[in-house]
Amino acid sequence: MLFYSLRRVLPLLLLCLPFYLRAQKASVDTLKKQFEQYDQMYGLNDLLVNGVLYINLHYNATGYPFMGENTFRRGSVMVKNENFSPVELKYDIVDQQLVLKVINSFGGESHIILRRNFIHQFTLEGGYLFEWIDSDQLHPSFYQVIGEKGFRWLIKYTKFLEIPQGSQANHRAYTKAYRKYYFERDGKVIDIRNRGAIKKLFPDKKKELKKYFRAHRKSFSAISNEDFNNLLNILKDA
Repeated sequence: MLFYSLRRVLPLLLLCLPFYLRAQKASVDTLKKQFEQYDQMYGLNDLLVNGVLYINLHYNATGYPFMGENTFRRGSVMVKNENFSPVELKYDIVDQQLVLKVINSFGGESHIILRRNFIHQFTLEGGYLFEWIDSDQLHPSFYQVIGEKGFRWLIKYTKFLEIPQGSQANHRAYTKAYRKYYFERDGKVIDIRNRGAIKKLFPDKKKELKKYFRAHRKSFSAISNEDFNNLLNILKDA
């Protein structure tokens, strides 16, 4: 924690220096106000920035382990019931970890793996909400959540690091992203593998579901967040 103590002291010293050199007398309140403005712009939060530096151990691999593009995305994260927004994040779906971009007090950039046991949930631009779920029905992981607890979609994202067929043993590549779907209903979690599984789970809504899927001709793996919300509206009275 020495670095984080220094980063609070050093900016204050830098602020004091011009006043000393110019032999100008500044009030404590003025100096405090200037430091608060500086810290608001460039300071770090010790609760949020609590983890280890991210190091790409497979820099020679083809592809990347993140959801979406290999870029930081704007979002928010809840750490120990405190919400931080906006922040810039990458979601590593291979190791199920969250990487935070940090701009420190000196303008330098660091990438921090946030402590997973501190994270309750996080969001990413595009309408994505994720929760860490560890239950006797689901493998511990982050799951995208669409809907309210007890009646919602749960979607798990994952990739794998593999040796492509026909490649040398020292060459690895990340697979495409895969999604696995679940529906939580009254405390029970059901594995949803295709559109037929939804119809089977909600037989009373079979007609409406068939009509919706006919109008939106796409594979189940290609449906969007909007589709999932539309399906919830169809199913909510079941």
